[in-house]
Amino acid sequence: MIDVRGISYYDDIPDSFMSRSPAVLKVILAVLVSICVALVNSFPIQLFLLAYAIVLALISRVPMIALLKRLALIDGFVLTLWLTLPFFCEDGVRTAAIITVRVHAAILAFISLLQTTSMPEILEALDQLHFPRKLIVLLHFTYRYIHVLADEAIKIYQSMTLRGFEPSIKFSALRTYGNLVGILVVKGTMRSQRVYNAMLLRGFNGSYPFFAPRCRHSFSDILKMVTLYALFLGCLMV
Repeated sequence: MIDVRGISYYDDIPDSFMSRSPAVLKVILAVLVSICVALVNSFPIQLFLLAYAIVLALISRVPMIALLKRLALIDGFVLTLWLTLPFFCEDGVRTAAIITVRVHAAILAFISLLQTTSMPEILEALDQLHFPRKLIVLLHFTYRYIHVLADEAIKIYQSMTLRGFEPSIKFSALRTYGNLVGILVVKGTMRSQRVYNAMLLRGFNGSYPFFAPRCRHSFSDILKMVTLYALFLGCLMV
C-alpha cells in the first residue's frame, strides 16, 4: 500500500531565499525549465541545464536525503534504459545519456522550486497566471483529500487481511483486489457527495479562496530570482 499520510497542506518549507521568493516567479521558472528540458536536443545545453538544476537544489536547501530518495525512484527506470537502449538502438548510448540528463534536470528543478513553496501558494500562483479555475479547484481537492482515500484503502486492506486474505497473483486474489478498488470508488463517491453538500451549505459557488500566507518579498530576494532567470537564459544561449 502507498503511504501518503505524510502529505500535509502546509509542508515544512526549508528556510532559504527561494522559500521567500514570489511563488509566481518560481512556478514560471519551473515550467520554462521543464519545457526547455523536453524540447532542446543539444546535449551540451542539457548538461548546462542539469548543472543549473543542481545549483537550484543546493540554494533551495531541500533535505538531501529526501532529494536522493525521490531520485532513486526514477533511477530504476533510467537504469532500465541503460540496460536496453545500447543494445537495441543504433545511437542507444547517446539517447540513454540524454534521457538521463533530462530526467534528472527536470526533477531537480521541480523539487527545488516547488518544494520551497506551500500548496496554497502554488494554487494562488496558478490563479494569478489565469489557469482555469476548475482545474485549480480540482488540484486543490485532490491534494487536500488524497490522504483520506489512502486511509480508506488501508482500512479496507486491513479488514481483508484479518479475514484471511493473502496477496498473490491467483485469480481469486486479483478478484479481491478488484473488489477493493470497487469499494474504494463507492466510498470515495459517497464521501465526495457529503463534502460537496456541506460546502454548498457554507456558500460554495464553484470557486475557492486560497488563503496562502502573505509574506513581504524583499528587494534582495526578488533580485536573486532575476539572477536565476538570467542564468537560465545563459544556459540556453551557450
